[in-house]
Amino acid sequence: MNTPRGPGVIPDGELVASIAHGDAAAYTALLDRHSRAVFRYAWGLADERADVDDIVQETFLVAWRRRKDVRVVASSALPWLLTSARNIAMNTNRRRRNHRADELDEHAGASEAWYRQVAHEDAVRQLQWVRAEIAALDSPDRELCELCLLQDRSYDEAAAMLGLTPVNARKRIQRSRARLRVSRAAQGTEQHS
Repeated sequence: MNTPRGPGVIPDGELVASIAHGDAAAYTALLDRHSRAVFRYAWGLADERADVDDIVQETFLVAWRRRKDVRVVASSALPWLLTSARNIAMNTNRRRRNHRADELDEHAGASEAWYRQVAHEDAVRQLQWVRAEIAALDSPDRELCELCLLQDRSYDEAAAMLGLTPVNARKRIQRSRARLRVSRAAQGTEQHS
């Protein structure tokens, strides 16, 4: 997925290169750009909700400490950040489980772990489906959906990047969401037939 360049938008590749040389402003820009996505991902992985903020914070601390190792995939540093968040969440969960003082029933953790795995796999399938549906849209609807729905940009920011009015951007997103809902409903009907 290519990230469109708009006025004032620095691509992740350039930010990561600047961060590798110790540029704190580029680091802050990368954090601002991806912290919400990392937070949502950590929320789904953490055993305890109290750990979510710590996982996000540690993810970005690792990104700073290992700034020369951060990789950009498909013009985004988000895959590297999400992989780091996953590893940190798994380590945090493991430490928490090892330090639990209360006794557990031998079957209690198995169903919970299984449920999280199934939920994670379902979320991955849904995200793949959404990405494929968005990729099939015509331009500029595709770019608009990528910016607003996948990259969590505001309508106004995405509209400016694509040379659209904010009102036009909102209407296009509403139409695209309606298409996605119809397509999802049709997919559900086909699976139950």
